[in-house]
Amino acid sequence: MTAIEELKAEHQAVLLTINILDQITSKLKVGQAIDLGHLDQILEFLQVFVDKCHHSKEEKILFPAMEEAGIPRQGGPIGVMYYEHEQGRSFVQGLRRGVEGYRDGKENAIAEITENAQNYGRLLIAHIDKKNDVLYVMAERVLSADKMAEIAKGFTKIEEFEIGPNKHEEFHATLHALKDIYLA
Repeated sequence: MTAIEELKAEHQAVLLTINILDQITSKLKVGQAIDLGHLDQILEFLQVFVDKCHHSKEEKILFPAMEEAGIPRQGGPIGVMYYEHEQGRSFVQGLRRGVEGYRDGKENAIAEITENAQNYGRLLIAHIDKKNDVLYVMAERVLSADKMAEIAKGFTKIEEFEIGPNKHEEFHATLHALKDIYLA
């Protein structure tokens, strides 16, 4: 699997998570109780898998390589990706506040969860389309096969040293369990 194929495969996990989160928020809005552990698992996935792993692969390895190859950060798609990553982080923090409020029985917690989940979902769906259809196409055009192999090795190091061995697989197992609960 190439570095770009790996990132695209990770996008599929993100889209699945957005679908699961959408079902959870639908249940919350109509007053159904949900397992708070499931929201905690989703938050961990968003903060560790999406941000610390996936976005780190892009921000620490892919984007700098693209910049070195002549794709400008400012005024171009790379700058947009950085900005949208920050927006996503803000929505995840809002989601975390909502979950903590829900746990504490706060009145507006479901609204905060729902708003941040919906905003995050809309952002990430459009963000993933931009990456798959524009940014990654540019990367494949300007980066050599040797550079892509070097990038793939860097991705492996991020998974091993920043995320932890087998953590990627654990996240996928959790997602599939949540999929069986909420999307069956």
